[in-house]
Amino acid sequence: MQAPPADQPRRVDVVSPSMQTPENTPPRFNLPAPYIPPPRRRRSGRVALTVAAALVVVVVGTGYFARTEIIEAWPQAKRVYDLIGGLVDTSASTLDVGILQVVRQPVGGMDMLVLQGEITNRGEEAQAVPPLQVTLFDANDQGVMFWTFASEQAVLQPGETGRFRTQAINPPRGFDRTAVSFVDGG
Repeated sequence: MQAPPADQPRRVDVVSPSMQTPENTPPRFNLPAPYIPPPRRRRSGRVALTVAAALVVVVVGTGYFARTEIIEAWPQAKRVYDLIGGLVDTSASTLDVGILQVVRQPVGGMDMLVLQGEITNRGEEAQAVPPLQVTLFDANDQGVMFWTFASEQAVLQPGETGRFRTQAINPPRGFDRTAVSFVDGG
């Protein structure tokens, strides 16, 4: 055992933390703070953005290059392509309506008018088939009845011929002539 040095006090008072005041607080030492590295940036945000961009490119590319097949499978998609414009030829300028047959027949006590014919694409590119309109004219060339319908095929390839068939129940008796045209004016 070794004796304490002579200049050291024989008694040491211990102050509890609850009794400390700003005057008797122990000194703080200005030691450097420990180095804490910044959190590593995750690359998942960048990867997710890249995947999303690639997905958009694939969807847009498929929508553009397979537009004919999409319209054939889902005819309502033609309206979306019409809104975008320029992707599918939707003017009826290269389509011809031909071989029109009109038959009236009684069905279940009602008079039924059955109209069928063909549409031919005489153009050099695939053509979306717009809705058709049938107009019944009287002897004075006044339209007495009209209705619209879709053909059996939504898209016709170059040189291809598609068929259409529509019917009307109880058409007016006085009609003299029938005309079939495309709704967009073709």
